[in-house]
Formats: sequence, structure tokens, C-alpha cells
Amino acid sequence: MLATLRGANLTLAFLVEIAMLGAFALGGWVGPQELWLKLVLAIGLPALAILLWAVWAAPKAGKRRLNEPGLTIFKALIFSAATFALWASGWTTAAIAFGALAAVNLIGAWALGQVSFRRPA
Repeated sequence: MLATLRGANLTLAFLVEIAMLGAFALGGWVGPQELWLKLVLAIGLPALAILLWAVWAAPKAGKRRLNEPGLTIFKALIFSAATFALWASGWTTAAIAFGALAAVNLIGAWALGQVSFRRPA
């Protein structure tokens, strides 16, 4: 049962991470009036999120990967920014749903022992 919940939470984490990129793309597209700026932001905001994630949050980030609790704080901040992008785009219901799922994922990771804020002995 616990293994199933952990697997489901990892799946949710993946889906939230992908949705985050979509939220940033939507936020970049809806915001400005000029087409060139829409394109730059719709591509640039998700690209920036990918870059930040690759440097600090990806499992293969190596020595640069943040340790806990910094990693969870980083994820909470970037998911909050994506939630704001959805809200600012006028997608209020999607923003609420995304924010709630991101919170469930982060809290679930802690509750299921997938992250630990204790210092190693």
C-alpha cells in the first residue's frame, strides 16, 4: 500500500512538473499584446524554468542539486510562480487546481518519507 502511494506521488510530481511548464508558456502567451513578445515569453519562461530545474532540482544536477529543505522550498517557489502565471492569465480554476495538486505532492512527499528534513547522523 505504501509503495503504491509513493508511486502515485512520484507520478503526480511528474505531472505537476510538466503542467508547470505549460502554465509558464500560457502566462507568457496571454500577457503581452505584441506577437514577438508573446513568442519570446511563451518559449522563454518555460525554458528558464527548465534551466533552473536542471541546475538545482534535477536528480542528475550532481553537486549543484539543492539539499533538503532547500529543494522543497525551491519547488514550492517555482510551483507558486506557475500558479500565479495561471491566475494572471485568467485561468483561476486551473490555478487553484494546480496549486492544490502541487501542495498535495510536496506534502505527500514529506508524509510518505520521500524527502527528509533531518540532518544525517
